[in-house]
Amino acid sequence: MADEMIALTEADLAELRAISLETFSDTFGPFNSDEDMKTYLDNAYSLKTLQAEMDNPNSQFYFLKHDNNIVGYLKLNVGDAQSEEQGGDALEVERIYVRPGFKRRGYGGQMMKFALSRGYQLGKQFVWLGVWERNHAAQKFYEQFGFEMFDDHLFMLGNSRQRDVLMKKQLG
Repeated sequence: MADEMIALTEADLAELRAISLETFSDTFGPFNSDEDMKTYLDNAYSLKTLQAEMDNPNSQFYFLKHDNNIVGYLKLNVGDAQSEEQGGDALEVERIYVRPGFKRRGYGGQMMKFALSRGYQLGKQFVWLGVWERNHAAQKFYEQFGFEMFDDHLFMLGNSRQRDVLMKKQLG
């Protein structure tokens, strides 16, 4: 069966939460305290928070499925849903995560290609994202797609102040 990107609906909320917790914990848990992780996860990935994000018409969530297995998910934002104001010509890739058992099989690349194609379809001038300054592997991944650093911002993970590098790719 071919891989497919599926736009999420309210019916997918519990599954989105489970995969969000799994992938964020896998990616950042080893580098942060249990207390900071719990504080962040309880807030950022509560059903209430995810429902509010899903209800925003300027945000869209997608699952990537392979053989009916969810291998990753993507969250795209435009307009006022962007985590940093970048204007109407921008599409933000706020979240792009692959589940632990499916990493390094090209699924992240498939999701990024999908995100870039959505940027083109929506007539955006650029796609941007934030990545933790210590996540060098992710930075290299984004650079392979033509993303370049342009700024940074503060990211609070629990009580831990962290720096995210902002990267963007021009589409036009």
